[in-house]
Amino acid sequence: MTQTKKRGPKTRKRGASVHPLEPLSKVEVAAAVATVKADPRMTGTSRFVTVVLNEPAKAIVLDYTPGSAAEREALVILLDNASGHCVEALVSLTRSVITSWRLLKGVQPAIMLDEFVECEEAVKRSPEFLEALRKRGVTDIDLVMVDPWSAGNYGVEPEEDRGKRLARALAWVRSDPTDNGYARPLEGVVAVVDLNKMEVLRVEDHGVVPLPPEPA
Repeated sequence: MTQTKKRGPKTRKRGASVHPLEPLSKVEVAAAVATVKADPRMTGTSRFVTVVLNEPAKAIVLDYTPGSAAEREALVILLDNASGHCVEALVSLTRSVITSWRLLKGVQPAIMLDEFVECEEAVKRSPEFLEALRKRGVTDIDLVMVDPWSAGNYGVEPEEDRGKRLARALAWVRSDPTDNGYARPLEGVVAVVDLNKMEVLRVEDHGVVPLPPEPA
């Protein structure tokens, strides 16, 4: 019997001729990250939010022919947890240089996956949240699932909340470890969390509502 060799996924080399709208390869993402990390403006408290293709001008796309070279750029979004600043950087992958570094004022980048984990841990440490669980008869903290949702900015937020990276953390309680995480919402309890500090600012408790009785 003839054995065939298994081939792994192809890895596109940086600088190879590709269509201008081809998403960044693993190699290109790594190159963009390395270029930004080497820049003196990069702080030790910054994290990468987004590293994606910076799409070229429409004329470049329309003029492209297979085999022709087009400059590849990465759009990088950074968040500095210490200062709360958000930065948008453009990286030329063709030349391995940063071509633009812009501070975005008054905006917040999207909530990141690792912030979901860190936020849940912070909420579960909150004495106010634990008290809200106790009032509802929830004793197994491991069955509680917490999601940070954007708090939004409607121009009427309390003075103490302004300029902070806030999330409204909602919670659900599984009936057992294999239950659908979203089947049994913990109604009336919202934790307001500063995601930069991973600190629960307050827990809003609007009164006990019974949990749905059935698993899902």
